[in-house]
Amino acid sequence: MGLSVRLFGLNTWALLLPQAAMTMASTLLIYRLARRHLPTSAALLSAAVFASTPITVLLARYNNPDPLMVLLMLSALYAGIRATESGRTRFLYLAAFILALGFLTKQLQAFLVLPAIGLVFCFYAQKAWRTKVASLFLAGLVLAVGSLAWPLAVDLTPPSSRPYVGGSATNSMFELTVGYNGINRVVQHKDDPSVALIPQELRSIETDAGLFRLFNSNYGQEIGWLLLPALLACIAIVVKVLRGRYSRNKSILAVASVAWMFTTYLMLSFMGNSFHSYYTASIVAPLALCIGLGAELLTSPRQSHLSRIGIAAAVVSSCIFSHAMWQLSDAYPQLLGIGLLLLGLLAGALLSVPAPWKWVPRLAAWLAIGSLLVGPAFCSTIALATPQEGSNPLSGGLSRSPNTLSRFLYGVKQGDPAWASGLAIGVTPSPVLAEYLRNASAECTWAAATYPGQTAARFQLEIGRPVMPLGGFAAIDPSPTLVQFKEWVQAGRLCYLVEQPEQLKVPGNGAELLAIHEWVANTFRAEKIDGVTVYKLTR
Repeated sequence: MGLSVRLFGLNTWALLLPQAAMTMASTLLIYRLARRHLPTSAALLSAAVFASTPITVLLARYNNPDPLMVLLMLSALYAGIRATESGRTRFLYLAAFILALGFLTKQLQAFLVLPAIGLVFCFYAQKAWRTKVASLFLAGLVLAVGSLAWPLAVDLTPPSSRPYVGGSATNSMFELTVGYNGINRVVQHKDDPSVALIPQELRSIETDAGLFRLFNSNYGQEIGWLLLPALLACIAIVVKVLRGRYSRNKSILAVASVAWMFTTYLMLSFMGNSFHSYYTASIVAPLALCIGLGAELLTSPRQSHLSRIGIAAAVVSSCIFSHAMWQLSDAYPQLLGIGLLLLGLLAGALLSVPAPWKWVPRLAAWLAIGSLLVGPAFCSTIALATPQEGSNPLSGGLSRSPNTLSRFLYGVKQGDPAWASGLAIGVTPSPVLAEYLRNASAECTWAAATYPGQTAARFQLEIGRPVMPLGGFAAIDPSPTLVQFKEWVQAGRLCYLVEQPEQLKVPGNGAELLAIHEWVANTFRAEKIDGVTVYKLTR
């Protein structure tokens, strides 16, 4: 995205073009992975599932690192499977290098595919165990060196010669990796200042973590449409692998897909409350591969009586769960949802009994698959038609339930509550205030300072001058310190401080931010610019 902006200038198109291109590349890679061992129809289905899943469509047109992370995870899996199939360890080292790039993209989240790569290499690579262990050790070194080189370079650079590491309390990349982006994401942290930013109505229960988290009203529209059939397909795939019904190479793809799916599903389901809805993007790729493998089983011409009953039950339960997703919002036409449910139930009934003609079960299978695909595709059209902004985009329509993330963020976009709007979306200066700040002295390095990060960003884009975000993204970082701020003011490098009174009411604001604000209020005269309190810091 940075390169695209350098080439085409700072605009929405330049930011989103790489996102769309990376998503298309991931879709092609899904097809290539599946097509190596599955029929064309099943491979195309996997690609279609990936491309039409709402969270994939949403992030393909949103400024976020997840599309790059997903592309790198898929590339690493492709290289890991090639290494296992061929026994050529250079592909394993390539997978480790790609995952290191994934780590630099979004840190530990990129490693969710790592267990799948290691598992299939351990059990399917045709090498002696000593050789496999040595190869995995060397790949681990490549991964460690590639992942840690940049964080180590950052931490070894004197703090005065580099930007502050936002999100860390000690200005450390390693603390950010292990703490804020690591342990704090996995476990529950009641004392985390960011907990104060969760709306009270969403804190009525301690956590929504559990096996059904990804199906609930907060995340169901993003990923829940095909999640149950994917999980059921995983069970069927494992049974096939254990019974030796797959060839060696096909087993490699199957085991890798299921391992990646279960690893990600369990992590997302049980991680702490520092959970954004777009984290579900990390499960779409293995879900799509498992759906493709499951579709091959569903359309297989030879089925025993027990298999038919199991397949019919899976289809019926999947259609019922899909229909439940249709009930999450009034944005979905209920008659269409009921019609699709009836089609799915009809398909399940046809699959449960021996057919007089061979084409009947195949038609019923694809009828069931088609009815299940309509939901996520329809949800994705809503995502395409809805402009997104802020730090937590959402797919689909406004949730019916009042105590959901969807309802809360809808209020945030309307400015209610004001502090949450400032944090998640940012406050845009009025034309009068923007013109006032735009005319700040050219001798100032920063035309103004304000908080939190989203608001500072909107000010900067509006006035075309540098604006300092006090306290970092969420106004909780100890950056800048009061001492640094005083030095910059005395040196004439900062012209104004713009007060955000609603943000000051939020529990958990950084101590340095509060100290800076108190010093400025006691030292400089406040003036009202179009109803906003502004402190002039230059004499």
